[in-house]
Amino acid sequence: MRKMGKAIISMVLAGAMAAMTAGCSNQPVNTNTAAASGGGTVSEDGTVTIRFGGGPSSSANYTTFAGIGNLIMEDHPNYLTNTEISTGSQENIRMIQNGTVQFGVAMTDVEEAAAKGEREFEGSPVDICHVMGGYTTMLHMFVAEDSDINTIADLKGKKLAVSKGAMAQYYMPILLEAYGLTEDDVSITETALQDICDAVNDGNADFGVHITPYTSSPIADLAATKGIKLLSIDQEHIDQIVSEYPYFYESVIPGGTYTGVDEDTVVLGTRNNLVCARSVDDEVVYNVVKSIIEHYDDLADVHPQANQFNKENAIEGALIDIHPGAVKYYQEIGIME
Repeated sequence: MRKMGKAIISMVLAGAMAAMTAGCSNQPVNTNTAAASGGGTVSEDGTVTIRFGGGPSSSANYTTFAGIGNLIMEDHPNYLTNTEISTGSQENIRMIQNGTVQFGVAMTDVEEAAAKGEREFEGSPVDICHVMGGYTTMLHMFVAEDSDINTIADLKGKKLAVSKGAMAQYYMPILLEAYGLTEDDVSITETALQDICDAVNDGNADFGVHITPYTSSPIADLAATKGIKLLSIDQEHIDQIVSEYPYFYESVIPGGTYTGVDEDTVVLGTRNNLVCARSVDDEVVYNVVKSIIEHYDDLADVHPQANQFNKENAIEGALIDIHPGAVKYYQEIGIME
């Protein structure tokens, strides 16, 4: 197993730049062809194209799976992988649903809601399977360094910039309710992460929040240029929220992760998982999981938390069916019977 080093990192960055230039340019997967030919779009020369739904272009999800895609292609020269830019879990599952991608990153609660046809997927379940558990994605709640906001309780009457998807639709109302506030007490703009950071930087938002693994590049840039405070959640409210919403758990953003934020920040986290369409060929899923686990030593070069996609986390907290291709590999390495 080779260490990737600078060469693979350069490939990841080049891929990210290409994606930002071209956007989501791939056409939807032909699912009939995919099922018959190993789970991806297949060209005349036998190349199998596999698409992942990632996240914003500079996010941990996007960076991780752009890098993982390169590792898969090293192991399987006939595979061509592509990672799509998205707003996160919900959009990734929607892309699986419409055939634009076959795999996607999704938080535990979104994965479960999609499979069961609940919440934002009410009446429209998505035929997906769990593939692999990964890293913790955690609330990043930030304000300008000189802000008088020190806790969620201080948000009444304030302008909030909240990331689109589950964060705005579900997590923010949960946080407000826990502190005795409602959405009527604040002004919420739903937008993308970079726009959130720009709004806090320009003073157009008093508070920004996004759920992401650390370190988030846009938030790091904001911390380095403007200066920020990260808000913690006190133990009483963490316990209250976790007891009602068990897909959350206490998590910590270590001090020093972001410039000027020297103390640990205690927040809520949930696990980010890799999911796929149930129709994806068993062999393709098997090969994807095998490449990820066997390249454990390389993953930290992709992103600091990427190697949390490992055999210890693979089936941890899975709330929906695990894909048969993944099950086969997990049985081989002894983590499933």
